[in-house]
Amino acid sequence: MALTTVSSDRLATNVKNTNFTAAEKQDLTDDILPLAGQIGGRNLLINGDMLISQRFGSTSKALTNAQYSLDRWQVVNDAGGSKFTTQQVDDAPVGLKKSLKMTSSSAYSVPADEVYGVGQKIEGLNTNQLMFGSSDAKSITISFFVKSSLTGTFNGSVLNQDMTRGYPWTYTISAANTWEYKTVTVAGSTDGTWLHDHREGMRIFWNMGSGTNRSGTAGQWSTSQYTFGATGATSVVGTNGATLQITGCQVEEGSIATSFEHLSTATQLLRCQRYFLQDFASQIGTMYEAWSAPNGKFATFNFPVTMRVAATVNTTNGTDGVVNSQFDNGSGGAVTVQKHGSKTGVYFYNAGTQFQLTGLTNGSPGASFSAEL
Repeated sequence: MALTTVSSDRLATNVKNTNFTAAEKQDLTDDILPLAGQIGGRNLLINGDMLISQRFGSTSKALTNAQYSLDRWQVVNDAGGSKFTTQQVDDAPVGLKKSLKMTSSSAYSVPADEVYGVGQKIEGLNTNQLMFGSSDAKSITISFFVKSSLTGTFNGSVLNQDMTRGYPWTYTISAANTWEYKTVTVAGSTDGTWLHDHREGMRIFWNMGSGTNRSGTAGQWSTSQYTFGATGATSVVGTNGATLQITGCQVEEGSIATSFEHLSTATQLLRCQRYFLQDFASQIGTMYEAWSAPNGKFATFNFPVTMRVAATVNTTNGTDGVVNSQFDNGSGGAVTVQKHGSKTGVYFYNAGTQFQLTGLTNGSPGASFSAEL
């Protein structure tokens, strides 16, 4: 006997129209709705569970504007010096392991043209199905776990690449130092410029404090540039020692939040390495005597994944991203980086390509490659 095929959309609609209680409807809908879209790859954010931290591990860092903390998570810190620290910590709700913790460094009154917080820029190739900037724009839903030493109304924003479109959103934290789950649905933007290629397609931002010229009305799109938050929301950087932690962060197409999409650590790391690769000495391997290098040594290693664009490379000590003198050419110059057997320069970003660091002196070689948005 042939089985009748029923679409997941129809199942979801029928669940909503039954006489189940609200809680029963939600449980059934949560089970069905992932089948209405992508079963895998629903989450547009990378490293939303905060497991990958190639640059700093679990070290607390006071980063300046536009620097990256955990992989894919970028700091916005408009002051000349940092107003908060970021750190990967072993503190998370049930089902998750780590979170990104921000701690205010002072009681700072944010000027009109400044903003503070963390966020993630999503590549346009991963957001083009949302059709932002057209009459067919689709809604997205942001879901996450949050914990703060403060209570009240907190905020964030969705922005386009040139920040001429911003959608401030709010959420409420009811209990201090307690993990709470939040969801926010954002209507798709039908105008503005939204990139759909390898450049920045969308930014999702968690706000820790913004001035009057960087804030707008919650729940609607703004055409004022730099609308990073909602007017009147709690300023975390306004309280010395105040904390804000997030994890289980997910952005997906549609108006309903599904459960957090867990990926293997290996898969998540490869996704991060499209944008940043920290290659330590133990991964590169042993230095070899060079046949032509002036200081007699070189090291060769392979790219594990194709990077977003041709990468910017630095020889590093694997901790702070600063050039380590033991990797120079013996005369205070930079180490030569080259494609194996080819021209000098940053031409390399394809998976499996071999690369060399030449002109090495003593010590263990290491390098970082950045193709961040």
